[in-house]
Amino acid sequence: EGAIIVNLEKYNLGVWVALRSDETVLYSAKDLALARKKFSDFKIDKSIHVVGSAQKLYFYQLFKVLELMSFKKKENFVYLPVSEVRFPWGKMSSRTGDNVLYSEFKKEMFELALKEIKQREKLLEKEAEARAIAITIAAIKYQMLKQDVNKNLIFNKEESLRFEGDTGPYLLYTYARAKSILRKSKSSSKKSGEISEKEKSLILKLARFPEIVKKSHEALAPNLIANYSFSLSQKFNEFYHAEKVIGSESELFRLKLVEAFAQVLKNALNLLGINTLEKM
Repeated sequence: EGAIIVNLEKYNLGVWVALRSDETVLYSAKDLALARKKFSDFKIDKSIHVVGSAQKLYFYQLFKVLELMSFKKKENFVYLPVSEVRFPWGKMSSRTGDNVLYSEFKKEMFELALKEIKQREKLLEKEAEARAIAITIAAIKYQMLKQDVNKNLIFNKEESLRFEGDTGPYLLYTYARAKSILRKSKSSSKKSGEISEKEKSLILKLARFPEIVKKSHEALAPNLIANYSFSLSQKFNEFYHAEKVIGSESELFRLKLVEAFAQVLKNALNLLGINTLEKM
């Protein structure tokens, strides 16, 4: 009927429309051009499409067309379907106008974080705002990345900003606590005593970091790193509450353990795109 299509029915992928009869360009034609730009201009090795699961057929059609064009092998393209992001009251809908704009959402989260910070400590406005934006981004990213992409993501604003529990601010707070211990410490030549169970548990958890990163990469699952970060922080807080660090017989060893924890947590959060704070 005048449109430009690719018939993929023999691959059980239906018909793929590239150009309408009125020569209107669709996403399909744009994605073909984008694929060329990605691999030819930017020289990437793999293109991972993180898009809603409702677009599954479309991306399989796109990959098949690129394969038929002998552009790249199918191994160069990955489709990672994600489920809907919902709020406690339900899902967003453009049809009903019940949408959430990111700019407004981020501003609302920022104001909640700023209020919480001011209640905890008196700071200069500039310093308070800098901490608030870091906490806001950590809260949003962690709340999204800690969940399995194959399930609907439930986003609760108030819950995501809590300084306790499985949240981004909790991880930032735990990191800041470790850095505070290191700032208060003085050089010590004290020998370490026998390793306690809490210390051993934390050490074993730290040792798992490379394995977790590898699994996360292979499965394209950032939630593995997010969940590890929370579990690691729990282990550290158990150690912190059970063992004295500064002034203990094992001060030097425990300071090194605190330092190792801070570095690993910072590395883990960095992989999630979350910046740490030296002070909360």
